Amino acid sequence: MNGKIDNKIAFKIYMWINFCFIIGTILYLAILFGGFSHIDKALIKDLKSYVFIGPIFVVLLQIVDYFIKPSYFEARITAGQIIIKTFNPNNINGLRLLFMFHYDKYLIEQSIDKQFYNNYKIKIDRLGFRKSLTLQKIDNGKIYESKPINISFLGMKKYTDLILSIDRLREKITMN
Repeated sequence: MNGKIDNKIAFKIYMWINFCFIIGTILYLAILFGGFSHIDKALIKDLKSYVFIGPIFVVLLQIVDYFIKPSYFEARITAGQIIIKTFNPNNINGLRLLFMFHYDKYLIEQSIDKQFYNNYKIKIDRLGFRKSLTLQKIDNGKIYESKPINISFLGMKKYTDLILSIDRLREKITMN
């Protein structure tokens, strides 16, 4: 397979949802502060009816982060090597949204040539929502494992294509 497998669309949707939430929170707080500074009770009364929307949205985002831990994933599998690029915004503390918009600058690339590739492991956690891939390579007779690569945000078709491509690289499966 000479294709690219990635989760770019899902990651961008996740990124924009986070951005909209932050902008919405800033606007809500600005309007609330404006209502308190001008002692506009009608404005404060209207905002009180929306007070639970923010915490509910925060809880939903935290559940998604806990179970899936979204990250960007891109794999290029050719006949001779595997090249995987990843970006995990949860490893960068602080202003993670700013890093998410420039994720292409912070991609971590791992590559393994066919002659050094040994096998892979897939770990499935958190009720089946979080999946991580660990590649193994042989160097000087020793087996080395890569860092776990988060593949949770891949759809079922892309996940299947990734596993089949990795198996084909090791020549476990031949497609005639």
